[in-house]
Amino acid sequence: MPSPNLAVTHVAAAQNQKEVTINDAVDALDNAMNQALSVAMADANLTLTGTQANRNGLIILTGTLTASRTLTLPANHRRLAIRNATSGGQDVRAKYAGSGAEVVIVPSATVLVQGNGGDLYGVGGAGALGGLTDVSIAGAANGDVLQFDGAAWGATGVGIFNRALLPFRGALLRRSTNFSVATTGVYVAVPWQSVEYDSDAFWDAGQPSRLTIPAGVTKVRIVGNIEWQTSPTSQLVEVRKNGNSVPGGGAVIVRGDSGYSNQMRNLSSAVLPVSAGDWFELAVYVGTAGELRGLERTWLAIEVVETADAADPPADISGYKAGQPATDEVIVRVPVARRTRLKIDLAGSHASAEAAATAQTDFDIRVDGVSSAAMRFAAASTSGTFIAASETVLEPGQVLSVVAPSTPDATLAGIGFTLAGSLVL
Repeated sequence: MPSPNLAVTHVAAAQNQKEVTINDAVDALDNAMNQALSVAMADANLTLTGTQANRNGLIILTGTLTASRTLTLPANHRRLAIRNATSGGQDVRAKYAGSGAEVVIVPSATVLVQGNGGDLYGVGGAGALGGLTDVSIAGAANGDVLQFDGAAWGATGVGIFNRALLPFRGALLRRSTNFSVATTGVYVAVPWQSVEYDSDAFWDAGQPSRLTIPAGVTKVRIVGNIEWQTSPTSQLVEVRKNGNSVPGGGAVIVRGDSGYSNQMRNLSSAVLPVSAGDWFELAVYVGTAGELRGLERTWLAIEVVETADAADPPADISGYKAGQPATDEVIVRVPVARRTRLKIDLAGSHASAEAAATAQTDFDIRVDGVSSAAMRFAAASTSGTFIAASETVLEPGQVLSVVAPSTPDATLAGIGFTLAGSLVL
C-alpha cells in the first residue's frame, strides 16, 4: 500500500527484507525534497507524470515558448518548486486538471507551490512583484519606479532617476560702473545695468534693481555678490522679496570694519516659493556712505528650481492631413515612445482646418484601435474641439491614431492638430 501523496511504498506486516522497502522509501523522500529534474516543454502545454512530480523537489522547465503555456500537476497534496527557465519571454501557468486556482510563473522566476489537488497556490508569493497582493503592475513599463499610496504599491513612471534634463531658466545681472551708496539707515536696492543672460525676461531696464517672476515659475534660488570700492563702517547686505526680508533670503552683516577697501560679500538664498509678479532685489543697509565697484565681482543671479509644469513636462502629439480625408482614412498613426498622459477633453489641445466643415464632423481618436476620444469640427467652423470622458495614459509601444468619419464632410479640408500630452514621470 503506498503513501497518500508521494506514493511511497509502505512496509507490509511480517515482510521479509524490510530494509529494501525502507531504503527505497528513504530514497523517495530524499529525492522528493531535494532532487532537480529538467523537463523540456515542446512549445505546448505539459502534464507531469506522478514520478516526475513526486520524486523531485525542483522542476526546471526548458525549451522555447511562443505563447503562455500550462503545466498540469498530478492531483495530490505536495509542495514543489518550479522554475520557468524557458526562452521566448512567456509565462508558464501551473495548475491541476480542471478550473481551480493556478500560479503564474514568469520567465526566469522560481516559485514554490502547494495545492490540495484542486487549487494550486504560490507559497509566499509568486516569485515576481506582480504576484504580491499589495503590488499592482498594471500599465508598468520598462524602467518604472514603484510608489506606495498608503494601501498598495504601483508603477509611477521612471521618475527623476531617468528624467531628461530640462533647459536652464534664469538670469544673471551685472553693473558696469561704480554705484555710490550715500543714503544711510535705510535699505538701498542696487540697480543693475546689463544682463549676461535672461531666459524669461526676469529683468526690465525700467525697474533696474528688480528680478521679477514670470507666470509658471513656482520656486527659485537667488545668489548675489558685491565688491566695495570704499567700505562703510557698518553694513547689511540682504536678498529681499517684494521689498521685505524673507525667511531663507540670505543676508550678510558686518560691523565696525572701516578703513578696509575692496571687501566682497557673497550670499545665497534658500529655495524660495514664488508667484507670478513677485520680485527680488539685492539691498544694502549702511551706517556710513560707501561705493560698490562696477566690475565682474558685483552681480545678482536667479535660478528657476521648479515650474508649475515640472511634474508634467510636455509630450505633445501633432498631425496634419492635406486636402479632404477619405472614408475612414487614418490621417495620423503615432507609436508612442514614452508614457504620455492626455487629460479629460484633451485639455490644452488645438485643431484647425483650412476649409470649414459644412456639417458637424467627428474624427475618432483611438488607442490600439479602441476609441478613446473625439476631435470635432462644428458646422461652418475651422476650429476643432475635443471630447474625452476621462484621462488616458499612453504606454510605450501603444499606437495612437486619428480616423476620419465613415461619411466625410463635403468641404472640411487641410486639417492640422496638436494633442496636448504630458510625460508621466
